[in-house]
Amino acid sequence: MRTKKRKPVKPVVNDKIFNIHNPEYHGMIEEAFVANGVQYYCFRKDTAIRYGRYIFLQDFLQETQLRMTIEQARKDNEIMTSHLDGSKGTINIAKVLEILSIHRQQFNLAFEPDTVFRLASCLFFDEAEDLRTWDKQHNEEKIKRWKESHTVDFFFHRLFQELTGLNNLSRTVLVNYLQQVPETLKGWQLAKDILSR
Repeated sequence: MRTKKRKPVKPVVNDKIFNIHNPEYHGMIEEAFVANGVQYYCFRKDTAIRYGRYIFLQDFLQETQLRMTIEQARKDNEIMTSHLDGSKGTINIAKVLEILSIHRQQFNLAFEPDTVFRLASCLFFDEAEDLRTWDKQHNEEKIKRWKESHTVDFFFHRLFQELTGLNNLSRTVLVNYLQQVPETLKGWQLAKDILSR
């Protein structure tokens, strides 16, 4: 006896839900990659990203360019200022120069992994995400899953490459880089923590 093939269930289209199934996004979203059995999507153009999400995207782009979080840049600035303004009882130009040297080395990195993963979490979304904003908890979980499964597919997506300028990376070089750079960054952070005293 032959059984009939089941037709896939069509998702409920609702203009009150702001995920990929909202009719407002029709034709603006494309499939990007699959990781851990989850399909991820992105907007076809970065100009289609909704304002609330775009605000986060701008911050993450800045962090990608700085090779550190905005919070870390502010903290480092406060430390350097405290070494120069006499609030510690002395002026210590040597410590400021050391911190600036670490920054120079960071700027020479191809990219800082955590900032790039945050940027990717904003660009690429699953079908349930609210596309008007960026949910920190949901995206931290998504990043954690990507890292645990060594997902690097987003590095090879056209939109990601256009925004970051990270082109012509081989998968092998990329995986090695992602394994090695965090140790270097930890060392630099430890040095900056010591210099903050």
